[in-house]
Amino acid sequence: MIETIRKINEFLNAHTWCDFNIIDLKGNLKIGGRTSFSEKHDIIITFEDIFYIQCLYEWKTNTANDSFFISDIDEERSINLNYSIEQGYYLLKVEAEDVKHPLYISCKNITFEVVGGNG
Repeated sequence: MIETIRKINEFLNAHTWCDFNIIDLKGNLKIGGRTSFSEKHDIIITFEDIFYIQCLYEWKTNTANDSFFISDIDEERSINLNYSIEQGYYLLKVEAEDVKHPLYISCKNITFEVVGGNG
């Protein structure tokens, strides 16, 4: 999982900007990112086996910095006290541009696919 997150951040850091939106939410959360004005997504990220989501429908990322992280123990504890996330799930944090607080997604795995010509 750490390597996947590193590669996602590496992809984002190589672009001037990337806007995300939710594509699908049926057991898995699938989000798409655009790095151009095209209608097509350049990267699709799938969060597998979702337990908890605190997320916007669409957001921008600051590609000068990393945007995807595994939450630290204090963040996990805070979310877990309120939502009782089951053991075996990772709590991932997404830093969105111009959003005061991070987005959180609890899942068992994360995968991604570079699908556009801007990879």
